[in-house]
Amino acid sequence: MGLFDSLKKKEERPARKPPVKAIKKEAPAAHRRDIDVIPLEEDVLAKELVKPQFRYLKKVVVTSYSDLERISEELQNGNIVLVDLSPLEVKPDILTKVAEQIKGMVNALGGSAAKICKHEVKLILTPSDIKIAK
Repeated sequence: MGLFDSLKKKEERPARKPPVKAIKKEAPAAHRRDIDVIPLEEDVLAKELVKPQFRYLKKVVVTSYSDLERISEELQNGNIVLVDLSPLEVKPDILTKVAEQIKGMVNALGGSAAKICKHEVKLILTPSDIKIAK
């Protein structure tokens, strides 16, 4: 037996047909029972766990310190917040304090913050599970 003999196809034998068996007749409809499919508890639990959670992109125009509470609530709910600080541009001292408050709040919640516009003061704030690529 040579090296290439094992690679050659062996002679194919004709396929044997399976023996023919008697076909059973179906039971009459009176003896049949319809079975209802009941979902398993595991399927129900899996659907609840995989249920999509809706998140929103919300815009908040900051005119005073009271708007910071709304921003905090939205971040804690998992929403992304667009913050418009342009009304505070006429009051630079308040603008810097509000910006520091926002930065501290985002860091405390584990989120991210980034400036969006070059000429206007607009920020995007994200919750802890969404990161901003800078």
